[in-house]
Amino acid sequence: MIVKGYRGSISAEESKALASKGIYVFNSLCVGCREHVEWAYEKAMKSFENKKNIAKKKHLELMLILSGNRQISEALKLCGSIGIKSVVAISEKDFELPLQRDDKVLEFSEEKLRHLGIYPVKGKKCELFFENSSLLELER
Repeated sequence: MIVKGYRGSISAEESKALASKGIYVFNSLCVGCREHVEWAYEKAMKSFENKKNIAKKKHLELMLILSGNRQISEALKLCGSIGIKSVVAISEKDFELPLQRDDKVLEFSEEKLRHLGIYPVKGKKCELFFENSSLLELER
């Protein structure tokens, strides 16, 4: 699994084109840490294998899991790539985006928690993103 962070944004059309090539791009504020997006990717692929997916497209399923939302429109608002400062991309094959590479956008921040409406808990960081995402799994 290859995960990369970038400064800048891409259009919705570019995001869809990349998704058709197996490169999934998200607002970095939806990604608690590298492990969070890798876990979400595995969950999304398994949901398609087991025919338990909510969305019809894999990149949308990933957004649902990353955001912890069941509504695609909400997940798109939170995880979409329009009008944002940085993105995280994940793929099974190597890739490059025409943006400035910066893997620091993969690191935990309280701003990311606030973006998803998660309340900080002392001593917990990336674990809170997993908990938020896991709630969606309980609703399947």
